[in-house]
Amino acid sequence: MNKELTGFIRNLFIFSAIIAIIAYVLSISLLNDNFPIVAWFLLGFFVIATFLFHYGLLKSSKGDPKKFVRYYMSATGIKLFVYMLFVIIYALIKRTEAVPFLISFCALYFLYLIFEVITAQRTFQKKSEPKD
Repeated sequence: MNKELTGFIRNLFIFSAIIAIIAYVLSISLLNDNFPIVAWFLLGFFVIATFLFHYGLLKSSKGDPKKFVRYYMSATGIKLFVYMLFVIIYALIKRTEAVPFLISFCALYFLYLIFEVITAQRTFQKKSEPKD
């Protein structure tokens, strides 16, 4: 495994652990009976999706810059479509749990989106800086 991927996995683990700790504290205190159990599965879902997306970014960044841009745009579009499909199907199947699920999904989506953007920006900014 290369250095960039190892660093990303470490940062993803730390970020996810912090989110899990915050979710656990919320689940036993403020949201006692209203904390959706599915939030724990969503956390795992976002960890896996974020890893796969970043792994693809690293692979596509080798070589032609056009390939990287194409991958980034298409992967982002596909990911958004899959997320929307997942949310709609879950909300239709489990109507009684739809609101807590949507709140959890949106919160995790935006947290991991921010993490992805910051991580990608740092990773690819370092790559584009000229080496002395």
